[in-house]
Amino acid sequence: MPQQTTETKTDSVTNNNTHRQIAVIGGGLSGICTAYFLAAKGFEVAVLERRANVAEEATFGNSGLLAPGSAMPLTLPGRFATFRCRFQDEPRVLLRSGIDMARNRWMRGTRKAQQQEFAANKLRLTRLSAYGQMLTRHLQEHHALEHENSDGVIHLFRHAADAARIPQLLEAAQQSELKHKAVDAEAIRLLEPAFASGAALAGAIHYPQDQAGNCVLFAKQMRLAAQELGVVFHFGCTVKSLQPEFGGRVALEVEAPQFESSRLMVDGVVVAAGLQSANLLRPLGTVLPLHALESYSALVPIKNPDDAPNAALVDEAYKVAMTRIGNRIRISGLLGFVSPSKTPPPKALRNLLKIAGDYYPNAANYNQAHFWSNSMALTPSGMPLLGPTLQGNVYVNVGHGASGWAASVGSSALVAEMLAGEEPAFDPEGLLLQHMPVAK
Repeated sequence: MPQQTTETKTDSVTNNNTHRQIAVIGGGLSGICTAYFLAAKGFEVAVLERRANVAEEATFGNSGLLAPGSAMPLTLPGRFATFRCRFQDEPRVLLRSGIDMARNRWMRGTRKAQQQEFAANKLRLTRLSAYGQMLTRHLQEHHALEHENSDGVIHLFRHAADAARIPQLLEAAQQSELKHKAVDAEAIRLLEPAFASGAALAGAIHYPQDQAGNCVLFAKQMRLAAQELGVVFHFGCTVKSLQPEFGGRVALEVEAPQFESSRLMVDGVVVAAGLQSANLLRPLGTVLPLHALESYSALVPIKNPDDAPNAALVDEAYKVAMTRIGNRIRISGLLGFVSPSKTPPPKALRNLLKIAGDYYPNAANYNQAHFWSNSMALTPSGMPLLGPTLQGNVYVNVGHGASGWAASVGSSALVAEMLAGEEPAFDPEGLLLQHMPVAK
């Protein structure tokens, strides 16, 4: 199929009308991988992205964890602890002052999911992420992709309330046939000699098969792999609305200089556009229970390689991950119910460096850290949301979170299988839109 550039004028998304045409809205990891898997199945695919390149929003803030064992449904501190966070110098969650009814409804859904559905959701997420990790490894090998993968993840629990879930996490790992082992601080130092924390730990788990790497690099290389299969990427393209048409097609109203017409016709749509997905689908009667959260990251140069981590580390209390990427350490996580800002709040900056210093104080030049923040759309349970909407030819693939690399790849493959009318690789129960409760 002839590729189109953003300079090409056309009234259709693609030129060849002999195959089903699918538009994927969103050029993050989920959109790229969905397009790749669809093209591999013979679909004619175009990706519509409002930014100037792929992986510039939520994917850019991904933690780099490729880790089914340590993948966790969202868990937040209890209500009292959460609202105290405004006044703490080292908050676990950042909150904007004032009353926010939408946030409160969403958090009620989060608490319900933690209390009633955590064990089932953890097992689902582990299985989905294990599928995604397997696919990622295959893609890296098949396309000879460059990567900066490291092996092993240590999942730390500072507080007894968090550590109380360890039996459920071990059960999920056991059922998913993942190698795992509960460890204490002494055992961690045997695995990671540079681990220097003297802080008391309530518990920890080591997942030797979990990995970490450069998610953004993977996403950009997958764009090239998708283009080799005929996928066309249109940048600077904002989708304003979707409208199902008679005959089983979908009309997209777009704002983009490369199209002569603002109306595009396709056979199907996959919406993988983060919070924008909710705005696009609401007029069609589909409500996505998404809320925008900020996530914060820092990249620091390694100063003493012998004092730097080899395995990745996840601090459950602060939702922070530390991953080694070549001669740098990436520190990412810490959630905020605050307004988006290019400049992360000072509390977030202090927290990220403080947590890294707790475990590897001599590893890096923390005073040379480069910081950024990004918005991500999460469901109350922290579980991905995928599959068909009320319109049978409009699908969704959202909600993977900052640590959702593996889950995103797995979800994308499942969506492609569904669109192709194939039996999914495994039962997606609990991940489909019709199974997702809306917080009230």
